[in-house]
Amino acid sequence: MILTQVINALVALGSGKLIAEFIAPEQFGLYNLQFAAFTFFFSLLVGPTITFIKSSYSQLIPDYGLKPFLYVLSLLAGVLYISLLIFFRVYKSGEFINWSLYIIFFFLIPVNILVSFLADQFNVLDKIKSFSALSIVKSISGIGFLILCFFWLPRFTEGYLVLWGMQLVIGLFGVILFISKLKKFPSQSSISSKDLLKKQWIFTAPLMFLAIWSWINNYFDRYIIEAYLGLGEVGIYNANYSLGSKFFSMLNPVFLVLLTPLVYQNNSLKFKKEAIKKYAFWYFILGLSFLILIYFTTDLLGELLLSENYSEGFYIIFWIAACFLIMTATFLYETIFYARHSTKVILYGNILGAVTNILFNLMFIPAYGLNGAVAAMLASVLIRFGFIYYKFSRI
Repeated sequence: MILTQVINALVALGSGKLIAEFIAPEQFGLYNLQFAAFTFFFSLLVGPTITFIKSSYSQLIPDYGLKPFLYVLSLLAGVLYISLLIFFRVYKSGEFINWSLYIIFFFLIPVNILVSFLADQFNVLDKIKSFSALSIVKSISGIGFLILCFFWLPRFTEGYLVLWGMQLVIGLFGVILFISKLKKFPSQSSISSKDLLKKQWIFTAPLMFLAIWSWINNYFDRYIIEAYLGLGEVGIYNANYSLGSKFFSMLNPVFLVLLTPLVYQNNSLKFKKEAIKKYAFWYFILGLSFLILIYFTTDLLGELLLSENYSEGFYIIFWIAACFLIMTATFLYETIFYARHSTKVILYGNILGAVTNILFNLMFIPAYGLNGAVAAMLASVLIRFGFIYYKFSRI
């Protein structure tokens, strides 16, 4: 598992370097605004149901099989596609959309759903080798596509569509190579559509509301930056943000993969809490060590892993890394609320963080530019972590 994360880290850093060298900040900024919108609708309409399925492997799926759940996902995929088309046609009168993106979305949505579904099943059923292999294939296929475009197909290297093509290729390779490893659960009994949708709604309704606030915490600042500073600043901010986030976005899955079976399986509450505390302690120890190293090498990291086009924001790397240490540590504590179906707690934490994020971004970005965006994020993740830890300690 550690080797997997090392490989993924190296590949992700290489991909970021290629993008920084060949994609202008304005085009990268445009892609990130589009990606933020895609993420919003995916996490709102599909993500909660994928989480519902993940939590159902111990009870519902062994009884009813996978088919009823897959039917629901198919319906939601269609709703997601229509929602994206409407949004991009309405937002700025269709300025950020064209027919090529319509086609990419048509294929990208089902592919993303299937890859997420496969990864969750491998994770919950403790198939670490399959989970790791899927992760590596996704990383290598993405950077392979970028190399092909930038060095062998130069006429296609201009614009944001290359990055969307990368997303599609990543998903396609994951599905093609791993769909055969999907474990099928034959139904032992039947369930009516009404009863299944009722169970799904009870679980997912808070998560749908949560998705809105979670999106605000992670992406709202891009639209404020674009409104006040322009697409180029969005690109500069997001490139450095992406690099700063990678350190703990790559470390955190190692802990989550190891922790998830302990929390989701039928262990005692005391055992689950002790496991979370243990993993969180070592996560912070490793995280603080990484932060010290990042602080003293920020400019070097920017020069090596980005490019001069994005140097205006190199200082952001350290601060975003600090934010992501706090944010990803929160994920460890949140696992117990997912497992207990107490998703309202996670919702309230995200609302607190999101309200802080909105207010500080609107106050600080017009006056302080990118510094304001960093300050708003730091405040929001601290408030969210504090709330989740308080609730965790009271269980």
